[in-house]
Amino acid sequence: MMGRRSFLRICSVAAVLMLAPGMASAQEWWKDSFAIEGSSPCDNNDSRVTFADKSVDMWEVGCTLDRVQKLRGLDAVILDMTCSDDEQSVEKRRALLLKLDDNKILRYPEYQVLQRCSELEAKTGSKP
Repeated sequence: MMGRRSFLRICSVAAVLMLAPGMASAQEWWKDSFAIEGSSPCDNNDSRVTFADKSVDMWEVGCTLDRVQKLRGLDAVILDMTCSDDEQSVEKRRALLLKLDDNKILRYPEYQVLQRCSELEAKTGSKP
C-alpha cells in the first residue's frame, strides 16, 4: 500500500505540473473575429470568420465546435466542427489555426492568413 509520504509527493508533483505556465490554462488567442489579411473591414466582408467558445461562424456557414485540441509546445489548435450551410447540408470539418508572430493566424487547410477585424478596422479608420 502507498505510504502517506509517497502519496503527498505524488500530489505535490501533480500540482506543480498543473500550475506550470501554459499547461493548465492556455491563452485563448484564437477566439475573435478575423478576415483575410489586408482585406476590407469586416462589415459585409465574406471572408469574415468568428471563432467562439462553442461555435465558428463564416459567410453562409455556421459550425458547432465538437472538439478543440491544443497542440503542446505550439501556439496552435485543431478544431473539429460540425458545419451546416443555408441549404442545410451538414458536414464534418477540421481546421488547424496557428498563431503567427504578428498577431495574425494561419488557417489550414485553406492556407489563409487571417487578421483580426479590430486591426483591419483600425488601419482603414486611420486613412483620410
